[in-house]
Amino acid sequence: MKFKAIAVMATATALSLGMAGSALASPVSSKPKPAPQMTGTRLQSALLPASAFGDGFTVADHKNTGNKLVSTKAHIKPSSLSCRNFAMFIYIGGFGNTAGAVDGVSNPNPNFADYPNIVVAGDQAVLQFKTTQAAASFYNQAYAKYKQCNAFTETQDNLQLELTTSSLSTTTVNKNKAFQLIQYADIAALPIASEYQSTAFVLSGTNVYTIDDVSGTNDPISASLLGTFIKRVQALYKHH
Repeated sequence: MKFKAIAVMATATALSLGMAGSALASPVSSKPKPAPQMTGTRLQSALLPASAFGDGFTVADHKNTGNKLVSTKAHIKPSSLSCRNFAMFIYIGGFGNTAGAVDGVSNPNPNFADYPNIVVAGDQAVLQFKTTQAAASFYNQAYAKYKQCNAFTETQDNLQLELTTSSLSTTTVNKNKAFQLIQYADIAALPIASEYQSTAFVLSGTNVYTIDDVSGTNDPISASLLGTFIKRVQALYKHH
């Protein structure tokens, strides 16, 4: 069972940040050079292969904000969303980010003989902001929202489930600020099997990275997996 769904909240109006900066900047300006920006299409190309989540995993859904940068005007904030909508959907735009990309992955043939040591589904996403300050603001808002939403009920696929926070802790990944969230899923129709949703957020420069998975254990997201994800995306910026 996959708990999260992908929601497209990107604005339709594209904004070329590079051109805007060139038009406004003075040749003798001492202002720092704007952070390089990638389109959603380019960010998508650097996401982890589905196999990084485990043998047999495939991409079940993927979306990005397109081949142009989008407006930095925020249309939604974590604080304005209900716990259900914030925790159950992955937004690739609308938070004032200039680009975003996400892949949802699934294991079509999980070996339940190995339960609880199985992962049945997961997601990976990156949101790119114009400045490090904007990225940090979103990251902090996301942490505050998860801290507030420690228990809520959701109906999905005609099943009622309650997600309850088991742990929420701050950490670092490759010296980047991060937090790990583990939620226990109480599924009324499946009283025997336990499932957990683990989610990690990492703030690195102008980007916020997230990975989550649904499994039978309450393990946090691998720091190695997160580090590889970040390195793949950061490699896009090396020649800009």
